[in-house]
Amino acid sequence: MDLKKMNSLTKYPSILTYHQLGERGRLTEELSEARGFSASDDVFVYEKVDGENARIILFKNGNDIDYLIGSREELLFAKGDRIGNPYGNIAEFLRPFADQLTDRICADEDRALTVIYQESYGGKTKAAKNYTENKTQAYRVFDVFSLDKKELEHLLTLPQEKIAEWRDHGNQPFYHEAEKLDFIKTMELEYAPLLTSVKGSAFPQSLEETFSFLKQFEQTQVGIDAKGKSEGIIVRTSDRRQIRKIRFEDYERTFRK
Repeated sequence: MDLKKMNSLTKYPSILTYHQLGERGRLTEELSEARGFSASDDVFVYEKVDGENARIILFKNGNDIDYLIGSREELLFAKGDRIGNPYGNIAEFLRPFADQLTDRICADEDRALTVIYQESYGGKTKAAKNYTENKTQAYRVFDVFSLDKKELEHLLTLPQEKIAEWRDHGNQPFYHEAEKLDFIKTMELEYAPLLTSVKGSAFPQSLEETFSFLKQFEQTQVGIDAKGKSEGIIVRTSDRRQIRKIRFEDYERTFRK
């Protein structure tokens, strides 16, 4: 396996801010997606957990399920200590969960590759004080995608730059909302809390209305042994066609006099 290609194929794409960023990091009244959400869209609102983006990559190796663990940018660990990267505490923390998943996921299923994205938070991360007083660490899953054998084999034959192009054009086949929640529950995983859902026609568009909407979710719902401030929210359609982040720091900076 070409680990550089696997790393590129499974990196999590950047999420745009809901309003466009202007000068000095202040938001403008322009939406990143000019038309906003479609009136008939169901917009799902999740808490944005403030930690380190991490991924568990499950794949078939003969008749067994193998795995890799990565941060946002690089692979950190492979089952059996085949990769050992000391960056942060992500790999050490997620290894027990990855080991459990290899037992829970069925090796004869259609999935040749499944990537589970989670935020590893608490511990020694930057915003840990909002979640824990004892530096306890936890995780919350927020996205999943799978590839079958034919898709995976095809992608791994491509040059690395073509794989990056495939990823950057939004071609990772992320699970739809119901499929994602079903997978998470079947695998007995912790996930980012769904705070509410609204129709696209009712979702705010102006800076002021959006900030007011955001303030409903000021306290984190994933505190470990403390309940501080939330980082913000992620808003998304069921098919993930549109996904945006709305963070307190961006709106507070914009409205600061």
